[in-house]
Amino acid sequence: MDKPPEDRRITDLKRYRKEREQAAKKRKPNPRAQMRETFLGSNPRAGLILAILAAVLATYMFLPLVLRLLR
Repeated sequence: MDKPPEDRRITDLKRYRKEREQAAKKRKPNPRAQMRETFLGSNPRAGLILAILAAVLATYMFLPLVLRLLR
């Protein structure tokens, strides 16, 4: 009695060929579709940085106005 092979994929040539054909038929990922860039870019903290910058700019512009009104 022979021992059964450990990996059936090696001995089952029809299944192996069928799996290779199916793998070849799969669409390959489109690199242009993956490279879509948003307005803020690829940095996940870009929104936070933009919000802090806007807050600092608003403070810089409106703080002298508020200080003049309080005098």
